[in-house]
Amino acid sequence: MSAPLLQLQQVSKKFNDGDARGNVLALRDVNLTVQKGEFVSILGPSGCGKSTLLRIIAGLTAPTAGRCLYKGQPVTKPSLERGYVFQDPRLFPWLTVLENINLANSSINGEELLEKMDLAEFGQALPHELSGGMARRVALARALAPRPSLLLLDEPLASLDLPLRHNLQTELQRIWEQHGVTCILVTHDIDEALALGTRLIMLSKRPGSIRYDIPLELSLPRTGHQERVRALKTQVLEWMEVR
Repeated sequence: MSAPLLQLQQVSKKFNDGDARGNVLALRDVNLTVQKGEFVSILGPSGCGKSTLLRIIAGLTAPTAGRCLYKGQPVTKPSLERGYVFQDPRLFPWLTVLENINLANSSINGEELLEKMDLAEFGQALPHELSGGMARRVALARALAPRPSLLLLDEPLASLDLPLRHNLQTELQRIWEQHGVTCILVTHDIDEALALGTRLIMLSKRPGSIRYDIPLELSLPRTGHQERVRALKTQVLEWMEVR
């Protein structure tokens, strides 16, 4: 087997909450290895450190203990090789859609990305002129522009209505398949995790640690495996009840 793309070794994270309670332990002794080409879905209860884990991988937050290695090297700062899509699009409101995408000085033509996202006619629009779903597609295009090896997705489809959420899940699946990018998705949605992931990671309640690491060896799309997916969802719900 080739060397892993990403390794987390005994990663823990404490935050000082600024009052008499002292430090809050968000993550404890997380060990995780991700191979190139995986789509890893991460589930867990609110406050268990899912987003903190993603920020450590991105280089936005340093672990208190342990190491995060990307391509064998310690992660000490953000890199365009690790694209990050936040819970909200975070587009610069004074820049056009195309300018937002081209911020990364990409080798990919921004107009080409817009066409792939079905937004070709909105290149000169400002963010306030877009619908919520369009803005999220722009955020995805911006993260993909530098050709990242790893795409980190922090609940990018949260709070969307169901039809739009399903459409963008299909878009994420297409991006993963066609761009050859490794993905790590943080989500609260079990259906989403099972629909997209090739692997499911379940974190415990805070301090977050890995309770289950399950391969999802089902062909995509998962519509042909509905019975198996339902059984997996039932199992995940049972695990969450006893977390």
